This record gives sequence, structure tokens and C-alpha cells, in this order.
Amino acid sequence: MHKKSEINCYVYHYTLQHVLHFIVDRVDNMTTGGSIYPDEMDKGATSNHMGIGRMLIMWRRSVYKVVYQELIVFLLLFGILSLVYRLVLNDDQKKYFEQSKAFFQSYIDHLSVPFLLGFYVTTVAGRWWQQYLTIPWPDRLMLSIQIYITGDQEPIRELKQGLVRRSLLMLVLLLRSISPAVRRRYPTLQSLVLDGVMTRKEKQSFESIVPVVNLFWVPATWFAAALQDAVSDGILTNESGTKLIMEEFLEFRANCGALWSYNWVSIPMIYTQVCTLSTYSYFIACLVARQYTGPSHQSLQDIDIVLPIGTAMELVCYVGLLKVAEQIKNPFGDSDEDFDLNFLITRHLRVTVQLGLDYVDVTCPPLTNADSGQAASNGAGDILQLMPGQLLQDEHASKLIQH
Repeated sequence: MHKKSEINCYVYHYTLQHVLHFIVDRVDNMTTGGSIYPDEMDKGATSNHMGIGRMLIMWRRSVYKVVYQELIVFLLLFGILSLVYRLVLNDDQKKYFEQSKAFFQSYIDHLSVPFLLGFYVTTVAGRWWQQYLTIPWPDRLMLSIQIYITGDQEPIRELKQGLVRRSLLMLVLLLRSISPAVRRRYPTLQSLVLDGVMTRKEKQSFESIVPVVNLFWVPATWFAAALQDAVSDGILTNESGTKLIMEEFLEFRANCGALWSYNWVSIPMIYTQVCTLSTYSYFIACLVARQYTGPSHQSLQDIDIVLPIGTAMELVCYVGLLKVAEQIKNPFGDSDEDFDLNFLITRHLRVTVQLGLDYVDVTCPPLTNADSGQAASNGAGDILQLMPGQLLQDEHASKLIQH
């Protein structure tokens, strides 16, 4: 009994600790605007009904946050028109109002808002996803440099890190020109020097160039010059390796140019205007067309519900779709759905310059645990015949083993 009570006490303490951590994390996200865990949210949204409910009541990054102003204005105007019809107008004026209602109803019947919004949101969402896929990642370039530029001497290590750093410098200079968040992180070239992205000599050379156009591509010329010097000095002797490194870098440079082009050429304004005017004019017409004017044999409006619940749901869906397109049309801004480019820059700097090259050079482990190349042993003389990840198949069992 004593052992059982200890186990129950431990389970209670363990559960309470996780509940407190969950509450603290949620309060911190609500007050500081921190990021919501996307994989946890997706898991909750697909695994059980409580997860779906938790997802639907979220405020940050939700549809309610972007449509509540339009919904409040619509309901207020609808209520004012309803009161005017019921309390202010005389019989002749009510008859004219009912005729106007029939006119606006015929208008909204011929206005295909879902069709227009469907094409518009599909275009914007496809462009948004392509911009994400275009963001360059330096991992392949780093691995190519690591394979073909070998040696433990300090000049060689400086060369490898310098090549990767210059490719990242090109990316950071580009993101500074298209993202306000990155611009706030690196307001000046001196901030790039302090963060280790740019050297002082590179800063002086960069500032000496007349800025006729966007100069994010200048580090690409420095990269090519450094690689050419490595070939001339005999550090890089493999022609295939030189070609592969340059191909990876040219792909990196092409993605940077594609990002700049996406920021330069936006979706035509007339397309956005057509969808916006169609959506808002639809609900302006609904202010009159959806009013209750008494029972009618030609419609189902036999119940006076005062507020148009169905029209309000339409507004949440249609205006929500329009707001989604507006938010993801430029994913390099400061809204909730924009790309976290500062996190990406920090990740690239740590993985490539600070961790990647040094870690691969110094602490690369052997392929097997035993010196003779045998399979790993459990310490008792038995050979472990486990597939990768087999010990983690039962999550509950692994937790019990840890405790």
C-alpha cells in the first residue's frame, strides 16, 4: 500500500507540473505575442475533439482576429436599418423599402463571390508557398565545401567558414531589403559587423560601391573570387568539386534573385481591387436584401430572428478568405502568418558558421561503437538487434524506463 501511494503521489505531481507548464506557456503566448507550437496545434486539431475545440477558440492567428471589425460594423448597420424600417418608415416608405430589398436580392444572386474569391485565394496561396520554397538554405553548399576543401590548417578553416559566411551575407542583405523585421534586426551595416555576418573590410568595400540598384549580390562576387584564389593556391584541386561547389552557390544565388523578383513583381492591384470590391459590395447589398419585411411565400424568411445569423456566417467565411489572401500576399512583413525570417537567419548562422563546419571537422563519430566494426553491445555481452527508433515505438514504456 505504501508503494502504491507513492506511485499515485508521483503521478499527481507529474500531471500537475505539466498542467502548470501548459498554463504558463499559454499565458506567455497571449501576453507577449510568442509563437504558438504549430505541431502541437496540428496534433490537437486532428487527434480528438478537445483539440479541435482548442484550435477554434484561439485568438492569435485566427479568423476572428481579422474579421471582427467588419462583423461588428455590419451588425450595427444591419440593426440600424432594421430599426428604421420597423419604427421610422410609414407604409408607403416600407413598400418602397421592400421593392429595394427585392432589387438588391437579385443583385447578390448574380454576384458570384465564392467563384472570384476561390481563384484569388488559390493564386495568392500558390504564390505564397512558392516564395517559401524559394528561400535558400545553405546546407547543401556547406556540405559541398566540407567535402572538397579538406585540411585542418587554420587558413583552410577560415576559407571554408568565409565562403559559407559570404553566402549568408548575400541572403541577409537581400532579406534586409524586403523584410521590415530583418531590417529592424540589422538597421545598419555596422550591426552586421557586430553580429559576425560581415567583416570590417567587407563593410568598407561594400560602402565604396555606388548604390544604383540593390547590392545584395555583391558578396557573390567575393565568394567567386575567394573560390578562384583557393584553386590558384592549390587548396582546391578537384575540378569536379569546384564545379559542384559553384553549381550549389549559383543555385543559392538564383533563389536569392527569385525572392527579390517576388518582392518586386506583386499580384496586379486590379485583381485585388476586383475581389475586394465584389466582396464588400455583396455585404453592402445584404444590409438591405437580408432584412426581415414580413412573411413571404417566395422565401423562407417566416421567422423574425432580428440579427442575420446566416449572413454573419457568410461574412466570416468570405471576408475571412479575403483577409487570408491579404495577409499572405506579402509573407515578408510583420503579420502573424508571415515567415519568421529572423529565426531562419539565426538558424543558418549557428548551423553553418558556428556549428556546422567546426562540428563536422572535430567531433565526427565513428560508424560503429566497437573498434572491430561489430554491432553495438548492451554491456552484458549480448548483441543489440534493434531497428533504428525501436526503443521509442512505445512512448509510455520509454517514459517508464526514464523514471
